[in-house]
Amino acid sequence: MDANERELQQARAYLNGNAELRSAIGAPDGACLEPRYLGVGEHNLNYRFREPASGRDYVLRVNVAKQPFHSNQVAYEFAALRALEPSGRTPEPIYLDSSDGAPREGAMVIGFCEGEQLDFDNLRPGDLRCAAQLMADVHAVPVKEGCPIFRPDDPLRALFEECLGRFEIYRTSAFEDARITKWVEAFIDAAERATRTPRRREDCAHIVNTETLPSHFLIPGASARQAAGNAAASGPFCERPGWFIDWERPIVGEVAQDVAYFVSPTTTFWDSDFLFPQSGIDAFVEDYWRAVGGRFERGGFDERLRAWRIMTALRSTTWCCRALVTYRKPGAHKTERTARKLPIYLDDEFLERLAVEVFEL
Repeated sequence: MDANERELQQARAYLNGNAELRSAIGAPDGACLEPRYLGVGEHNLNYRFREPASGRDYVLRVNVAKQPFHSNQVAYEFAALRALEPSGRTPEPIYLDSSDGAPREGAMVIGFCEGEQLDFDNLRPGDLRCAAQLMADVHAVPVKEGCPIFRPDDPLRALFEECLGRFEIYRTSAFEDARITKWVEAFIDAAERATRTPRRREDCAHIVNTETLPSHFLIPGASARQAAGNAAASGPFCERPGWFIDWERPIVGEVAQDVAYFVSPTTTFWDSDFLFPQSGIDAFVEDYWRAVGGRFERGGFDERLRAWRIMTALRSTTWCCRALVTYRKPGAHKTERTARKLPIYLDDEFLERLAVEVFEL
């Protein structure tokens, strides 16, 4: 039996043996909950299952690795989904289990969201506008007093320090490559200068995803995409833009962080061969602000977007450096995509592209 089959058996046993979970979704006694493998990320295993009485589909999300700045990953993500419920664009949080009896590092049940993952290699009319609408609708949710989401004093500087920590793990390992180190040290110098970009404290007031990967945007069918493409500039791009999923490490911060991450070459190239031209970046930024529709001010967004583009590229590069180390540990959680992409992200051709187009070196 391979590891995937063992994990699936454990998920099945958990779903059918947890009375509290079954009660939360209204599953009658004796009903069999049968999980199906949905997807694996760097931090979570995901299984889709159906409650037979209602016919409703759910997702069992099992955490396998924590993110920074908090000790209970699954509870943190669950709290974020609760805070974002008013947006109507994120999965419904239904059941949380961070007890010692939970699988791996904890689990939760959320509503299943229909839609197709955004695909940069096969963009259709309206896809990017749906993504802009989803981002804008989430960012417009007011942050209530007592919100448990981490709120760094200076989000840009905090991420810079996080990048330095990742790079130090690589630098002190047996896998350091002088070629890579030279590139990253130059990137760090440019990023340190970017941290000095003035910020407005009032701009750091939105729940941001911080990892706006295309796989986090589930886009609906053709009719909604057509509406997105044909909508007037004064109104929403579409009434049904889809769903914004995977809230592993949100913070209360600047919307420029999410927009910069979305258009970054280190993001688009992870899942595709697509790279935004500068004209495409400019167009997406303006689509995003039209989708915001005056619900909050633009503030210092334009000045900070450049800084966030630099920090996003540094974040991805230092993440890859650390992954060179962690992926060699026995029993480490791994994904095929990361193993395939790491050498490309750290070769001279890609690093030079970042140096010129993002870091402006």
